[in-house]
Amino acid sequence: MKERATPPAISVVVATVAQAVVAITARAITPAALEMMDQLTISAVERGAPCGYPTDAAVVLLAEIEGVREHTERAMALVESICKRNGAREVRLAKDEADRQLLWKGRKGAFGALGLLAPNYYVQDGVVPRGSLPEIMARIAAIATRYKLLIANVFHAGDGNLHPNILFDMRTPGEIDRVIEAGGEILKACVELGGSITGEHGIGLEKKAYIGLLFNAEDLDAMARVRQAFDPAGRFNPAKLFPSPASCGEVRMEPGKIPAGLWI
Repeated sequence: MKERATPPAISVVVATVAQAVVAITARAITPAALEMMDQLTISAVERGAPCGYPTDAAVVLLAEIEGVREHTERAMALVESICKRNGAREVRLAKDEADRQLLWKGRKGAFGALGLLAPNYYVQDGVVPRGSLPEIMARIAAIATRYKLLIANVFHAGDGNLHPNILFDMRTPGEIDRVIEAGGEILKACVELGGSITGEHGIGLEKKAYIGLLFNAEDLDAMARVRQAFDPAGRFNPAKLFPSPASCGEVRMEPGKIPAGLWI
């Protein structure tokens, strides 16, 4: 049996995220993890619990390869070469397990570190094709400028699953309204680029008002009828997923009195 290597980690600073990410996966390399943080997030992490990330880098891309030693060594060499060809200013491999854990400590603590930048943040969960990462990042930056907000990006670059964190102070009058509007624009931009309004956390209550960006009235009516067939009393996770009149003049319905086709 071949020896299984301790999974190494590669910390990569890249200038063109999508090209590196797409090129890595195009070479049939499937990293155990491929994560990205932007400069705003890096600055927060390095202020709170320094991990050695370069604070002047536009982004940090963390890639981890695991498997038998022959595979990891070959894949790491390819990833390093790909990143350098796609504009990486620096490529650094973890020296040992302690260094690996330190590199991932920053990513795992990134959301908590944002508290150093603002008392509140609103995290989004859109997704786009990997090739659209540069465009969606540019659009998010433009949305931040237009709404006079800071948006810190932390996301799963390997599958295009975004987590733009809109930073704000809910004590400031009117600010939360701008935050919600900005969040909606981010989701709309994701859909326009061929993505979706959720990458991993679902629709639930928060995003059901935006599901019309993906499905028309006939689609939603069909889905609501399927749901009603299995849950005629409206007891299973009520008022979730489908846009109710809450997003278009809400009318509260009692369980058991939900007519077929109503968006619930």
